[in-house]
Amino acid sequence: MTTKTDFHAIQELREKYAPKVRGIVSGEEAKAIYEVLEIDKRNNIELQNIRDMVVMIYGQWFDKSRDQYLEDKKNGVQAVDKSAGYLDAMSAIICVIDYEKFKRGIGV
Repeated sequence: MTTKTDFHAIQELREKYAPKVRGIVSGEEAKAIYEVLEIDKRNNIELQNIRDMVVMIYGQWFDKSRDQYLEDKKNGVQAVDKSAGYLDAMSAIICVIDYEKFKRGIGV
């Protein structure tokens, strides 16, 4: 049984985790993701639910960040597009969750 809602776990992870290298999840990063999302405490359905929530929420954060960047650029504001960071983080988190699903013998 988990100690926080999926949404709160994902928010906490957002505050604590950003990939150090694109496309690579270190053991340390995987451990942090595993612990914050309490992956070991989740049954198979809960594991799929948190995966789906990660995709949905990180997708929304990506869209909002990208829209803000494009709006700033249109208005002549010097801005840096940070939206790809959300996709990198989402990909890493999904990788860790899918690996757990694979270890349990459930489909990915």
